[in-house]
Amino acid sequence: MNFEKLFNPEVLLLAGFLFISGVFLFFLINKNLIAGIYVWLLSVLFFKYKQPFRIEGLPLPDFSIDRILFILLAVIFIIGIFTKRYRLFSFTWVEYSMFLFCMFAVISMIWTGFIFKEDGRIRIKELLTGYILPFFIFFISQNSYETHEKREGFIKLIILAGLYLSFTAIFEHFSINQLVFPKFILDPDFGIHIGRARGPFGQAAVNGTVLGFVLAASAYFLFNFKKTGLWGLCSLILLIVTPVAIFFTYTRAAWIASLLSFTIIIAFNLRQKQKIATLALIILCTTAVLGTSFFLEEKTTGFALNRARDESPIYDRLNLYIASVNMFIRNPVFGVGFGKFSDNSPDYFENVSGIPYQDSELKEHDTFMVVMAEMGLVGILLILCVYILILWRSIRLYQRLGPNNLRERSFVILFWGFLAVYIVNSLFIEMRYFEFVNSIFFISAGFICRMGREYNAEIC
Repeated sequence: MNFEKLFNPEVLLLAGFLFISGVFLFFLINKNLIAGIYVWLLSVLFFKYKQPFRIEGLPLPDFSIDRILFILLAVIFIIGIFTKRYRLFSFTWVEYSMFLFCMFAVISMIWTGFIFKEDGRIRIKELLTGYILPFFIFFISQNSYETHEKREGFIKLIILAGLYLSFTAIFEHFSINQLVFPKFILDPDFGIHIGRARGPFGQAAVNGTVLGFVLAASAYFLFNFKKTGLWGLCSLILLIVTPVAIFFTYTRAAWIASLLSFTIIIAFNLRQKQKIATLALIILCTTAVLGTSFFLEEKTTGFALNRARDESPIYDRLNLYIASVNMFIRNPVFGVGFGKFSDNSPDYFENVSGIPYQDSELKEHDTFMVVMAEMGLVGILLILCVYILILWRSIRLYQRLGPNNLRERSFVILFWGFLAVYIVNSLFIEMRYFEFVNSIFFISAGFICRMGREYNAEIC
């Protein structure tokens, strides 16, 4: 049987349509919102290869499998609110900041004319994947993850995704192409960073970010399960292979973020001496695997040394910072307009002594600097409010839970690990294009805020 033909884009597209039909029937019969979230995340992960569908003659935005599924998910959630199946929490400053940010972004796009493409269609991709979908999934998460078991089920999904992504990264690196799935990962015309472990995202930095989440989740299971069991075994495997997979992305931001996240989780679990010893043994095993690959495999040595010595990404980002700051200085309140950075950046680059100027076609590489340049003081304050308020809520929750609630506290520690991965990588890549990463973070933020609301209600 020819497996290459089985997994070609046309077959995957047909599978996507069948997938949608099956999920729709599943939703209709079971009304299981949590399972719907997981299926939607899997559709984001595996069905991004083909171009979106278009409805000719209408100015509607493009449709894709994951967007159609999300619409179904949102409809089921809204119906669940009206039928009182799901509890609806009132808005706080977190939700208000999210709403105001999205509204301001839409107004900015309308004001600059960026809201429509040249063919008359609505241009909403960046706003949708970067903010609207993640913010809405935060709201859904906050109103649906009401039990410890459901929250732990989400972590298990990350573990399963991590097994797939980690081994796929290793297969990519060693060119074991027969085991790489889907096959579009091997297509040089799909995405960027060919030759590095980029997974189904087609982007090594994004793959490294998700693998950072996986490493944090596997550490969570190591420290919070007394018996080894299936999930404990999966965690032990991931603690060995995931650092190797992250290394094979050859992305320095992913390396730093994963190390910081892992350090945070270990720092809050130092009392578990036996498991710390187990972890030390795992780190030694991982180091041995990486060391063997480094010294025996020429490709690893060459890639690692080239990435370590390559200064061009540093200069690229410095030039982007210069352009971003200049945009902000000249448009301090409202910015140049949401989505208009690339169009305007050539006018704002500046030659600075000691920083080689390389390319005026550079794309955004810092989530927060781009918001500051495109949306000015109003936009950057709103988006910072979202992250700072969520962090503040998590800190308050951790303090109020106290030492007797170790099980719930462990979720907060895991969230801090996720936050470290997300924020560090956001400083080096533009997150608005990657809904899987954004959704993982905001789902976890949602159930942290849910826990905070429930605990506040109990003590009142």
